[in-house]
Amino acid sequence: MAVANNEIQVTWSSSNSRSVSAGAGETSDAMPFSATAFDAMVTLKADNSSTPASGDTVDFYALLSCGDPDGSGSDEFPNDDSDGIFLARLDTNADDPAIATVALPVAKTVRIFAKNNASSHAITGSACINEKTA
Repeated sequence: MAVANNEIQVTWSSSNSRSVSAGAGETSDAMPFSATAFDAMVTLKADNSSTPASGDTVDFYALLSCGDPDGSGSDEFPNDDSDGIFLARLDTNADDPAIATVALPVAKTVRIFAKNNASSHAITGSACINEKTA
């Protein structure tokens, strides 16, 4: 059995990154895993648009879907950080841009939720997924 590494660029409204306003959150487009995927990692990046200050952090969450639980016709996802799987907190005051690579559970589809904890600075979030397939 051959194993392949596939990169999936996470997009926000078809863009490779999203500026997240201070105190706000943004959810990526749905990114499907391959049917033969058995393992995944995600690289997350937060880039401060200003001079970083204390508290300029971004929390990233995985919003996973295994499909359509009620048969309504489309995949369903958790709405935000309260029901998602916490992936990482990136601190742009300590490292700008801040980057981390973490394990990502494999499901049918995933959305990445970025929550900006800064009080006044917009921070641009981006991500790419590496899935291993058989």
